Amino acid sequence: MNWINGRGSQYFFLALLLMHAAVADDKLVIQKSSAEVPIAYVLQADDEITVHSLQAKEIAEKTFRVDQNGEVKFPMAGVVHLAGSTVRDAEQRLATALKTYYFDPDIEITVMALHSEPVSVLGAVGAPGVYQLKGQTHLLEALSIAGGVRGDAGAVAILTRQGAYGAIPHRDARQTLSGESVVEIDLKSLMEAQSSSENVLIEPHDVISIPPAQLVYVIGNVKKAGGFPLGGRPTLSVIQALALAEGLDPRAAPERARILRRGAPNDQQIPVDMKKILAGKTEDVVLRPNDILFVPSSAMKTVTTRAIETAIQIGTGLAIFRP
Repeated sequence: MNWINGRGSQYFFLALLLMHAAVADDKLVIQKSSAEVPIAYVLQADDEITVHSLQAKEIAEKTFRVDQNGEVKFPMAGVVHLAGSTVRDAEQRLATALKTYYFDPDIEITVMALHSEPVSVLGAVGAPGVYQLKGQTHLLEALSIAGGVRGDAGAVAILTRQGAYGAIPHRDARQTLSGESVVEIDLKSLMEAQSSSENVLIEPHDVISIPPAQLVYVIGNVKKAGGFPLGGRPTLSVIQALALAEGLDPRAAPERARILRRGAPNDQQIPVDMKKILAGKTEDVVLRPNDILFVPSSAMKTVTTRAIETAIQIGTGLAIFRP
């Protein structure tokens, strides 16, 4: 099609530029409106507001901050206490303070920036720490701000809330003896947005904890050594663990495998004949969380603690034995 040429091509590309500018302008509007608040929002210290008025030009289109005493010092109106008031109530308070100068002052207040509140996000997230969050923040957004959930995360997010902020609005929430509200939220359901009730609204001083998944380790002469999450299962069998490790390598001696299990009072080494298990000549063995399945090399004459510990450190980076 040859109609896009000459003057026509100029109009075409001009239209594209105008469309791009319109989209960019929309993005700017979205960024500017990020401090939107609900109608019933109650002003607090550190909130920033802008006053709009056709009459009171001394304060019109200016931004003011609510100080730590909950007050704002305005030209002409003086000090007005606004913390604890809704935006509509704050407009009435300021209008009343200005009636000395204006018969019926027209006042409109816009909240430009919200105060921040500390929320702790701990555990298996990209950047654990304490975050100062502004405005309404839901659980998914808080996790995103903290770098998202890591691949080694467990199955639940644990949310703990101070008693002063009331019970967590979730069907499984419980109260501790100290008065805190606690709930465990299924991460899969949360991430897949299966239920909006899982994505609860975060309150100041909430603690969000993402425990790491329980793992079993497979090391030694396997194709893919490392730690493997149980994925919500209480245990894993030797055959299942070997499948996750992508099988034995050609130098393996599966008949001399060991399960290393930490526990009081002593660590254990449990012999496992994986050759018989794989041949169906003996029952599969159950691995517990944090167990280590070690598959030695056929060239290794004896399986010593030092050799196993070296393999563990190479395969997982863990120092598993107690000194």
